[in-house]
Amino acid sequence: MTRDEFDAELRPSLAADLLAALVEVAGVPTLLVACDVDGTISPIVDRPADAVVDPGALVTLAALATMPSTSVALVSGRAFIELKAMTDLGPEVVLVGSHGAEHGDYAAVEPTRALALEQVIREVRDITDGVPGVVIEEKATGVAVHVRLASRADADRVTAEVVDGPSARAGVRTTYGKEVVELSVVDADKGRALDRLREETGADAVLFVGDDVTDEAAFARLTSSDVGIKVGPGETSARFRVESTASVTALLTQLAAARAVQVTS
Repeated sequence: MTRDEFDAELRPSLAADLLAALVEVAGVPTLLVACDVDGTISPIVDRPADAVVDPGALVTLAALATMPSTSVALVSGRAFIELKAMTDLGPEVVLVGSHGAEHGDYAAVEPTRALALEQVIREVRDITDGVPGVVIEEKATGVAVHVRLASRADADRVTAEVVDGPSARAGVRTTYGKEVVELSVVDADKGRALDRLREETGADAVLFVGDDVTDEAAFARLTSSDVGIKVGPGETSARFRVESTASVTALLTQLAAARAVQVTS
């Protein structure tokens, strides 16, 4: 496929400015492609355990990771072990879990912090025990409280009790997402995770795609050479926006096509 043929094929499906940005970033010598998972390449569902990543997105990310001077990472709030199970990707794709606290299978939790985590989890269990629709997700570095399925009254009450209780403990970091509040004993966020990935890969430019408020920390780290893409509605500092996870799969497929043209020309 020639460059002109590629441009013509993509033009009907992408806004002109996003198309131009994709083609430009695909041409840098060393590229890092990083994506959130839930709400980005996996549609949001009521129960986190029911989430399924779009197979097309996984195939395309794996293909990008095999291209010369191209690195791929998934940067998620999910625990590393869950992220690995739901994506089933090879080692060429770096998995970053717990908003950056778990980089690969490494999670830095000091003994004193481990004790604090145990206490936080106990308190969260006490608050949420028996509340219909509330789901807790225990991780190596923290615990997430999902209230999407709870009644509005229960969701508000549980969130308030978590924030006023275990969240207020010294050394506990609180992150808010879509119908979820997460407590962590490790000071990490997706922005710092992206900084680390950029340094490790030596990337000349980064493309980052995300949908949640937790992804804003990563968008804030992007430079004028990078491309940030927000999925769905809501305020954002990302330069571009697409409507849905299906749009992300198409976007990644198109990026891979552009990258293939660039690295083989």
